[in-house]
Amino acid sequence: MWGCEVVSCNLIMETLIIEPTVGYMLKVLKSGKKISKFKDEFAAIRHGDYFGFINMIKEPIPFMISYKNGVVAKEVEAGPNDCDFEGLYKAGPSLKLFYSDCEQQYGKFTDQDITDLIFGKAVLFEVSLRMHANNFGLLEKREILVSVINKLSSYKNLSHEDRTSLHKGRRFINMIKHFKNQFETWEIGIKEFKKGYRVLVNNELTIFKEPKSE
Repeated sequence: MWGCEVVSCNLIMETLIIEPTVGYMLKVLKSGKKISKFKDEFAAIRHGDYFGFINMIKEPIPFMISYKNGVVAKEVEAGPNDCDFEGLYKAGPSLKLFYSDCEQQYGKFTDQDITDLIFGKAVLFEVSLRMHANNFGLLEKREILVSVINKLSSYKNLSHEDRTSLHKGRRFINMIKHFKNQFETWEIGIKEFKKGYRVLVNNELTIFKEPKSE
């Protein structure tokens, strides 16, 4: 699934730190707060540039044993050619520190329109699309999400309806980042986003396997 095999006892816990971390930053963006201090770090992790992100934060990578091309090895550093899932795992400690720094800067607060769960799903939506598309060798560096969706939809032979739902999910994320009345209400946007996320689940395009829905 990810182009490499990685073994670690803390794999799931470390990896999913991206959900609350980047979800928090999306919440900050929606609130209208300026993120110029963390703009480069935020852009790197959203676009799947884990190697670049780790080099910005500079936290040590966690213990990892990898299996690549028949060779078992202990991973001691991040590399620009790491597969997406490997890079995401290695970025775990840097993500934790980044989250702490962001929360110290902006504080804890609640959004009145979107739950933290939906913010987290919005993160997984974009990361999952990029991870799978990159794993299939479809992407150039930091490709825009509209292109990611189109390329992955064509590669997976998704229906026009499913492709449209993915783009509506993308529009909802854009509504969080840059509110331009993409949907009439946040409630409608959330409903359409959930449909888009369901397309990922039903086509096994999420980071971890989730139960399919009707």
